[in-house]
Amino acid sequence: MLEYLKIARPDHWLKNIFIVFGHVVVVALHPECWDHGDAVLPALVSLVPACLIASANYILNEILDAPFDRLHPTKRHRGIPAGRVEVKYLWVFMGVLIVAGFWMAARLFSNGYVLALGMLLASGLVYNIPPVRLKDRAFMDVIAESFNNPIRLWLGWFALSLGEWRWPPWTIVLAWWAFGALLMTGKRYAEFRFINDPEVSGRYRKSFSVYTENSLIIAMITYANLFCFGAGLAMASLPPLRGQVLVFPVILFAIIAYFRHAMSETGARLEPEQLLRNPWLLLWTGVTAGLSLWLLTTQVPVERWLGLE
Repeated sequence: MLEYLKIARPDHWLKNIFIVFGHVVVVALHPECWDHGDAVLPALVSLVPACLIASANYILNEILDAPFDRLHPTKRHRGIPAGRVEVKYLWVFMGVLIVAGFWMAARLFSNGYVLALGMLLASGLVYNIPPVRLKDRAFMDVIAESFNNPIRLWLGWFALSLGEWRWPPWTIVLAWWAFGALLMTGKRYAEFRFINDPEVSGRYRKSFSVYTENSLIIAMITYANLFCFGAGLAMASLPPLRGQVLVFPVILFAIIAYFRHAMSETGARLEPEQLLRNPWLLLWTGVTAGLSLWLLTTQVPVERWLGLE
């Protein structure tokens, strides 16, 4: 039973903490969404359907990737390639997770939340299932996988938006997507260097036969710039977010730490998930989140500090 649970990857549910970012955005732009006293419980429960659908996507991913994982130096030890689980039971497990996730979403949340949850499931389908299988298409794999960031933003947004069909500003969506694309490209870069064999990596994942270290570095720089562009526009155009301009120096330090670690010799020996667990990256991420929340909840005279008054 434990092997089946491992394939659902509950240890990756932590990624759904990004739904909280959607909560923060809707409360920052529309504080009335938090005025009623029963908003805390929906905010917490909104993570549950997303975790169930994410696990369904992970199961699909592992089923369809099993032939390729057998070629990977470490993934060949997973449950399916190693023969420790039966695929027919995984299909049933996947179906149960999908039904449970959408049942809960339909009972507790707005149509907007259910739509966003459907997008989360659809992203897993187009990412994994042939003939589309964006996972095998260079650069499109990152674009598709990082689209889960805006989806989680929408899940958090619609969980607290009082059932109204208003969407978060496109500038925030762009910045959040580009941030995810930067991290996903960094993972590709780390995995490309970790395998360190173009022929083996190309057999393991078709997109790796197109990628080079230089192209992945250029892509990371592009996504970092897109993130800064979207975030800057959001801060300039949305008065409640003006104070976030003071967070930008910290964000730059976090990006520098990320690039430095990803391109180091140590980074070349790490698997992608290990790359993102670097203590310095976690430190700067925590500092960024803490400072952002403080600025959102404190009346900071940003215009006066910056001499704009």
